[in-house]
Amino acid sequence: MRFKFTAFLLGLNIIVFGLIAYLNQRSGQLDDSLGGLSGQIGRDLIEADQLELRGRGIAEPRILRREGSSWRISEPMQWRANYFAVNRILNQLQFIEEEATFSVDEIERTGQTLADYGLEDPILELIIYEGEESLKLSIGTLTEIGNNVYLLGPDEEQIFVVSREVIDGLLVDLADLRTREIFDIPVFEIQELSLQIKSSAASNNGDLKVRLANTAGKWRFEAPLAAEADPTLVSNTINTLAAVKVGRFLEPAAFDPVLQGLESPFMRVTLHGNKRRQTLFIGNLDSSASEELPQFFARFQDNPAVFTVDARPFEELLEAQEALRERNFMNFDSATLNAIHIAENGREIRLQKMETGDWQVMEITGSGDIQPRRADPGVMGTLIEDLNALRAKDFALDAPTSVDLERLGFNTPRRTVELNFDDKEDLALQLAHPEEENFKLYARTGQREFIYEVERHPSLRLLPLNDLHYRHRSLETLPQAAVIREVELTDLINEKSIIRIALEEGKTWEEQLAAVDAGTGTAISTILEQLRTFEVKTYLNSGYSESYQVDTEKTLPWAFELSASILLPGGNKEQIREVQYVFTERLSGTAQVGGSATHDAVFELNQELIDAIYELTDTMELPPESEGEPVPDPAPVTPVAEPAPPASS
Repeated sequence: MRFKFTAFLLGLNIIVFGLIAYLNQRSGQLDDSLGGLSGQIGRDLIEADQLELRGRGIAEPRILRREGSSWRISEPMQWRANYFAVNRILNQLQFIEEEATFSVDEIERTGQTLADYGLEDPILELIIYEGEESLKLSIGTLTEIGNNVYLLGPDEEQIFVVSREVIDGLLVDLADLRTREIFDIPVFEIQELSLQIKSSAASNNGDLKVRLANTAGKWRFEAPLAAEADPTLVSNTINTLAAVKVGRFLEPAAFDPVLQGLESPFMRVTLHGNKRRQTLFIGNLDSSASEELPQFFARFQDNPAVFTVDARPFEELLEAQEALRERNFMNFDSATLNAIHIAENGREIRLQKMETGDWQVMEITGSGDIQPRRADPGVMGTLIEDLNALRAKDFALDAPTSVDLERLGFNTPRRTVELNFDDKEDLALQLAHPEEENFKLYARTGQREFIYEVERHPSLRLLPLNDLHYRHRSLETLPQAAVIREVELTDLINEKSIIRIALEEGKTWEEQLAAVDAGTGTAISTILEQLRTFEVKTYLNSGYSESYQVDTEKTLPWAFELSASILLPGGNKEQIREVQYVFTERLSGTAQVGGSATHDAVFELNQELIDAIYELTDTMELPPESEGEPVPDPAPVTPVAEPAPPASS
């Protein structure tokens, strides 16, 4: 019983599958008949892997082959096809509509032949291949009425009347059918760039070979030397090469490898992708191109087609060995930096990072003792940033000898900088120049043997051998709860008080200063702010003196004293602290010198304090027009007497 039921199911499956196959076949036939010409060729066009176009309407057969998602011309030349041009042809054929249809039998019954419709020797034949299978469309002459053409279908049994646009689309100019792009390796896939540049006959040197490779995400030179490359410049160069387009294609009859410089090209450019590469030969300049837009003749290594390209991107490659090198030769991790030593001929600056993350400068006193001082965070940030970004202006020597080092002054360097790190080896930097050289400055590090040329003045200004330069610009900062009770500015030369003001009980400084004139109030308010956080512009001397020693012959006396009484928080008993600063006369619009015996320092004032003191000490008589008063009439000028005539001889 079970066997009979199984046999019944098997027979039923055979009947069902047979019916499905019959219906599919019938459906296909119905689709072809219902869809007309587009129904007959639509599926073949979608899956086509080769198109062949021939006939008396074109000089040479054209063959296009599909490669993945793109198309390539294999005849009459080898070149990638314009993706959009090919797709336009396929779309036009896929949705072709016929104006009329009649059979070959019908025309033969009327005594006509295919030749009467231009289909015996067609203007065009389009052969569509899908693997081993193919179908052919033949296009004949124009119809007598309407802008249409006759087309013989793939079964060669029906003639269709279709729009002339079909033949126009197939007869697209070969120049438009070819893509103008040159390299087809995607930019993201390129992992190596190689150049071979022919040396001039006069130099008698071998060809220059330059090779850059992307290893572990970093671009490096592998030839003619091992060195780091600038990743941004390399990426820009590759993007520029990938964007280069064909200027014009040369006809095969115009090929002349010797004349065009392609028999022995002066440059070979190779882009390496994933398991593929493309090498472009660059020849002579095209004499027919304009001087504003020069063009080189070019061709691919494995392709005989000759074309022209924009000369500028390839001329820039002539300097690739230096132009693409990494010029930032320091490149250290500033987060792990813990010490900087700067030295020259026995003088030394030592900067150390504390556990808090702040820096300190180790000042050597007159007795030889080491006095640690807080380093200014802004100065240290600029120093570290500029050291990290120290850039080569030029590449002086790649393999210097001991003679070269001595010649360039590295036996007595202008600066020696040693950077210490938490987690890696120290980094040493030397800056030097020959004794007679007044403009150039050279640099070398312990990591590489290369010698770089750097900007002389900015590089030396970066590393002053003056511990005062690195000291914290904030001389004193009062606690937030501290209260300034009284402030006085005294004229030391004339021994008189310029202004003295005490904070009244129960008032704030804002309330009290509202009672004085605006200029004075603003000046005193600025002084109060400066007293709370006394910041200097620069330090001039580490030791205080009773006058400012300008040079060996000139001193400036202290002209003003700023003093203040400050109530400091703490305990039950009030703590009053007196502070004093002394200043010279204003030396210029932006310069005035100050001193502090408490902090044992002489310094330049910042601009806000200079202006505030000047507001309170200025005694210059203002012109009447500045006060809004009428300007007096000028005194009459007595005419000069006419000179006597010269005596006659």
